[in-house]
Amino acid sequence: MEEKAKERLYKKPEWLKVKLPIGEEYRKVRGIVDNNKLHTICESGNCPNMGECWGAGTATFMILGNICTRSCKFCAVATGKPLAVDKLNRNVLQNPLS
Repeated sequence: MEEKAKERLYKKPEWLKVKLPIGEEYRKVRGIVDNNKLHTICESGNCPNMGECWGAGTATFMILGNICTRSCKFCAVATGKPLAVDKLNRNVLQNPLS
């Protein structure tokens, strides 16, 4: 097969490529999540858009731990009975996270 034909065959379109998570807002959100041991749907679900959302300063938190009651086929979050409310996480999430 010709080299250019091979390249066209395997090259992904730009809209399908996931950009690396970088930037100040991403680092800020990452720090908040890590320092407070918070669970996010972004990490638990292996979301490919996490870098984009966190880069904009946005994250979605799971308030009952790392387990979800739903069983969405597109999501990687563990399914089952959620954990009890973690009072430490609840207090962190009640206050502004900035």
